[in-house]
Amino acid sequence: MIDIRFLSIVVLSILVGISGCRPGMVEVTSETDEKQYQLAKDYKSQGRTADALRAFLRVTEARRNAPESHLESGNIYLNTMNDPISAIYHFKKYLQSKPNSPQARQVRQLIETAQKKFAQQLPAQPYEGEWNRMDLMELINGLKQENNRLRRELAATQQRLQNSTSRSNDADFDASTQPQNVYQSNRPATISPNPSSVPRVYTVQSGDSLSSISRSMYGTPSRWIDIYQANRDRLSSENALRVGQELRIP
Repeated sequence: MIDIRFLSIVVLSILVGISGCRPGMVEVTSETDEKQYQLAKDYKSQGRTADALRAFLRVTEARRNAPESHLESGNIYLNTMNDPISAIYHFKKYLQSKPNSPQARQVRQLIETAQKKFAQQLPAQPYEGEWNRMDLMELINGLKQENNRLRRELAATQQRLQNSTSRSNDADFDASTQPQNVYQSNRPATISPNPSSVPRVYTVQSGDSLSSISRSMYGTPSRWIDIYQANRDRLSSENALRVGQELRIP
């Protein structure tokens, strides 16, 4: 008759052999007893953070269940590497293995911290950036409308000025071509001078122009062209006046 104890030893040996042939099926060594885990802790105590992280990651790759290494990796990513996304991944892997552990609440808080840190790395807060963009668009639209209004006002002002100048020129032209009324006693004598009193020669004074000379001689600036034509031999252009120069007054 087969000894029950002997049969049990045989079965146990077979199971151990199977687990040795298929790593990962049964993890006999605890995570904290792993050589890489202990090496990572030594690196961390020495301040060799990057080496410690690589060792912790080797533990997470080799073991199906490595919550402590995930927690250590998450802390390094969050506090040293400034990589909140990787930190969140490892913190969540820890919670998958130990959702009810005494540290689970603290790990959830670390996830919130990492999320806030990630949000701070963005160009602007999501909602705040959207509101700022909307405010900026409203400001731009308002400036465009104000610019269009100013353009319309400027065009209207230029049109009014052009019309006023045109009417003024027409009035000067009419005044110079229509016969003078000798009975208009309220009109200045300089506007309708007696032709016999108009000098035949005018000496250019400082500040004179053909228009001002025409106004002084004829009572209107529009006859400057007559003075210019009468003095083409003396003037190279309508602006070529010299102080003391004598001009013929037609």
